[in-house]
Amino acid sequence: MGGRPAKSVKVKTGAIASNDAAVRTSVEDKLRGEAVKPEPPAGLTAGQAEIFRFIVDGLAAGEILGRMDVFAMESTAVAVDRLRTINGMIDEDPGLLLNSALQSSRAKYQSDLWRGCSELCLSPQARAKLGGLAAQKAKESRDPLVEALGADD
Repeated sequence: MGGRPAKSVKVKTGAIASNDAAVRTSVEDKLRGEAVKPEPPAGLTAGQAEIFRFIVDGLAAGEILGRMDVFAMESTAVAVDRLRTINGMIDEDPGLLLNSALQSSRAKYQSDLWRGCSELCLSPQARAKLGGLAAQKAKESRDPLVEALGADD
């Protein structure tokens, strides 16, 4: 089974039957659980916990975080922290730019970061897409009777 990774029905832009969308939304909501503002896991360093909280604070308003998202946020926080460490090492000693083991580690953590950004909708493009979809949903959910009567929004 190849192809693109599955997207949440809430951010899907292609056509989907309304009954399929309802079933998928229900299952996704059950799997996500209630919207929460998770605390950093105990094993994170102080810097990683700070990054974790920064991510949570940025996403909490959207009420999209569930208990299951802790793992993706934890991995992303670790990747950011380690990238900062590696970049700091290189800033102190530019000769490390030629260190293949360090650059390999940097590439691995950069890949982890991009994956976390994708999974958690942390890019400006992903947030714009979510915002556009939310606006479209709000537009579709307006009461036609209220609009026909000309009531102000």
